[in-house]
Amino acid sequence: MREVFYPPLRTGLIVHGAALLVLLGGSAFCLWSSVQQQVTSNFALLLIASFVLFTPVPLVIYRLYALLRAEYILERDGLRIRWGLRAEDIPMLEIEWVRPAYDLVFDLPLPRMQMPGAIFGAASVPEIGEVEFIAADLHCLVLVATSRKVYAVSPSDPQVFVQAFERAFEMGSLSPFPYRSVLATSFLAGVWKDRWARSLILLGLFFSLLLFLWVSLAIPGRSGISLGFSSTGKPLPLVPPDRLFLLPVLGGFIFITDLVAGFFLYRRAEYRSLAYLVWGSSVISPVLLILAAIFITSL
Repeated sequence: MREVFYPPLRTGLIVHGAALLVLLGGSAFCLWSSVQQQVTSNFALLLIASFVLFTPVPLVIYRLYALLRAEYILERDGLRIRWGLRAEDIPMLEIEWVRPAYDLVFDLPLPRMQMPGAIFGAASVPEIGEVEFIAADLHCLVLVATSRKVYAVSPSDPQVFVQAFERAFEMGSLSPFPYRSVLATSFLAGVWKDRWARSLILLGLFFSLLLFLWVSLAIPGRSGISLGFSSTGKPLPLVPPDRLFLLPVLGGFIFITDLVAGFFLYRRAEYRSLAYLVWGSSVISPVLLILAAIFITSL
């Protein structure tokens, strides 16, 4: 027996998709507006706003990906939960009871950080102990009580899920699998233990910070800089020197994008070499931008 249940997707996809559009659109608008600004203070504020809006984009993309790949796999030997980098294997022998949350006679407190499509965290409930949420929709919550803790999951049809569990429980477990809990932090710890991965990530961060430091030291005392050449080969008209901060901001965008893309590829052993290549590009890019900054300041 093996039945796969999926969480409700519609609301979570709409909310996360809208958040992604707002963040990317806002970041691009602020970056474009900063280039058009003639006032130095406005340029700096818009540039910072663009970077700040872009920073949570990888998290939103990961949550979208995790929601699309999320599943609750019910077998006669137990329950397997898959949600992005999160994995829980709960043997049937450890499950004490399963019931929809709407059957509870007491209020179920919710974790502090939650949004449709991403309801994670733990809450302490006096009546049943610690409840860990791995869910997408509050209207579909089902509680799975084990000898360790209570899990709150959200199959799209709670009643069908409960009935399937009852059938699996009645059939009995033939080959119980061991309890396993894999957190996203466990994956990150595994990446950190990889010498090549750790070295490339730290080098990318180092050169990105070095680029910011170089630009910060190169700007004071300058009345203007030229950011390129015209079609005739002559330097473009001078612009305020703080425009050079476009380079470290661009470097920051590249570093964050390469970092997340490398994590995504690293998950599978056959793509590890591509992950190293992506992280390597996060080292090469700021080095090239440093050389560009040196060249610009030498004009």
